[in-house]
Amino acid sequence: FKPPFPARGGESLHVGSWRAAMRKGNPRSAGLSLVQKILQRHVVGGEGPVRTGQFVSLRPKHVLTHDNSYAVIQKFRALGAAAVRDPKQLVFALDHDIQNRSEANLRRYAAIEAFAQEQGVDFYPAGRGIGHQVMVEELYAEPGSLCVASDSHSNMYGGIGCLGTPVVRTDAASIWGTGRTWWRVPPVALVELVGTLPPGCSGKDVIIALCGMLNRDQVLNHAVEFTGDGVASLSVEDRLTIANMSTEWGALCGLFPADTVALDWWAARAALVG
Repeated sequence: FKPPFPARGGESLHVGSWRAAMRKGNPRSAGLSLVQKILQRHVVGGEGPVRTGQFVSLRPKHVLTHDNSYAVIQKFRALGAAAVRDPKQLVFALDHDIQNRSEANLRRYAAIEAFAQEQGVDFYPAGRGIGHQVMVEELYAEPGSLCVASDSHSNMYGGIGCLGTPVVRTDAASIWGTGRTWWRVPPVALVELVGTLPPGCSGKDVIIALCGMLNRDQVLNHAVEFTGDGVASLSVEDRLTIANMSTEWGALCGLFPADTVALDWWAARAALVG
């Protein structure tokens, strides 16, 4: 690795023939960013294009909760709500504490499943898979859409061009009841990927390098967008890994474009899932 050096108004690092350059986006002078375009599709009651720093009301396509569904249920009931607004907006996937066979944990899992059946919510039991993987592989996280989860690694959905970002449990409960949440539109950091990865390197190496070498909070509370000709050489699996670990980089989301690679993967998966 070579140390970072200024490039194109930002910072960059090199690994063999591969290069990542980071620069801060300026949506006001260059039109809307991809993040803003997706947000615009999900704004409720707003007028005009969304801008950095603006508070917006959003209706996400889906909201995922996992083992913490039990805590969210308690918050939901504390609001006085009897029924979720849109059962198809919710996804439950038990994945965090599945080896815990204690009576107390099994009761919590049973309560979550019972609530899902009562409300008509899609439910994935313990052992079915990691919730974020379920969101992607079962096609909830759709390219061009906004999906949230009560888990910090919902950034992962950005690997297929879906803006994924976390919400806290109280916000998840409010989405259950109202179908909407709020967000302050974050500043955008563009990460330009150029060239191809050297043999033996993967998406995990990319994001670890970014976290390790650009480690001065450059993307803290930013929306990261990955661009450049190097994106096309990355598999969807590599993109999902990079997007997932953008959380460790301090980003609110890690978004890849919904390009031919992503859409071909989506079509193949849709044909398999049915």
